[in-house]
Amino acid sequence: MSALEKAVFVSPYEYIRSERKAEEKRDYLNGQIVAMAGGTYNHNMIQSNVTFQLRGALRDRPCVDFTSDMKVRIEKANQFRYPDAFALCGDIDFFDETKDAVCNPQMIVEVLSPSTEKTDRTDKFAMYRLIDSFSEYLLLSQGKVEAELYQKDESGSWKGESFEDADTVIHLKSIDVSLRLGDLYDKVDFTDAG
Repeated sequence: MSALEKAVFVSPYEYIRSERKAEEKRDYLNGQIVAMAGGTYNHNMIQSNVTFQLRGALRDRPCVDFTSDMKVRIEKANQFRYPDAFALCGDIDFFDETKDAVCNPQMIVEVLSPSTEKTDRTDKFAMYRLIDSFSEYLLLSQGKVEAELYQKDESGSWKGESFEDADTVIHLKSIDVSLRLGDLYDKVDFTDAG
């Protein structure tokens, strides 16, 4: 993410109207518009693999997955964010009739990069937790085969688990999907990864 583009307050409706005409994606953070940086080869491969695996697993079920072109609305924080991927089962709660922002994701995926890792782990995770339907957060490293899965239990507490073995199968309870970690890293190149 770059510095704030504007220092003046912009309403969510002004943002959504301007975002629909914008040439590049921008997040909306409680009145401020923030530009987003482009991704790397590894980031793109991992994101594509996640989407491919989710799409296959959710086929013929009343569930949908979304790519980073779809926004998530965080009403309680007055934000719009572009997760790398997200999914839900059941009815979709769209922000408005244009259907380009979803208010009820159940599972969100972020691919970590050096420039976004801290924000993904802290600020974004804190904001996503304000969404009542949200119950799983999958973080994927782009520097090595490594995943962290955070799941909300019945008491509302969040518990995390890390995975590094490519043969590990990660079960996403909210959408009842199991993903093999190695499949999420297909064609990822760690040659120059630090």
